[in-house]
Amino acid sequence: MANERLAQTYAQAIFDQAMAEWLTPLKTIVASLARAGVTEQLDNAGLEFPKKQELLRAHLPSNTPAEAQNLVALLASKNHVHLLPQVIAEFDRFAQRTTVGARATVKSAVPLTDAEKSALETKMRAQFGDELAFEYSVDAQILGGLVVRVGDKVIDGSVAGKLAELKEKLK
Repeated sequence: MANERLAQTYAQAIFDQAMAEWLTPLKTIVASLARAGVTEQLDNAGLEFPKKQELLRAHLPSNTPAEAQNLVALLASKNHVHLLPQVIAEFDRFAQRTTVGARATVKSAVPLTDAEKSALETKMRAQFGDELAFEYSVDAQILGGLVVRVGDKVIDGSVAGKLAELKEKLK
């Protein structure tokens, strides 16, 4: 267990560094291009790519990593620079989904008691890690039981889910 936790610590440090190497420069690029007001020019299909490259060289910070420059150049070549803020938001969303401190969303037909929440959290943390954060909601349409989502994994223990499964088997 100690080795697993130590490995997670190292992996988290690597992940955090990788995030910083991409996310910070990309946010800086978006701000720089917005200040210069050149995003529309970079998305102009009528402007030749060499001219777009000149614009990028003139407006990207000198310390921008080559990988980030290449991504923005690719977006410019496809007239998609306007998508960069959305790309950053999606990148951030992917990062949050894959971090050790993932989020579990729990749907139940009725509000859970504190004891039920505690028991569920203990079981889920044993499976997904101690840093798991929980978000609870009530959805009467599931009829009973729980639906738990952690990242892209769904655990459907709801009555509605069991009925749908049974219906499929009977077809």
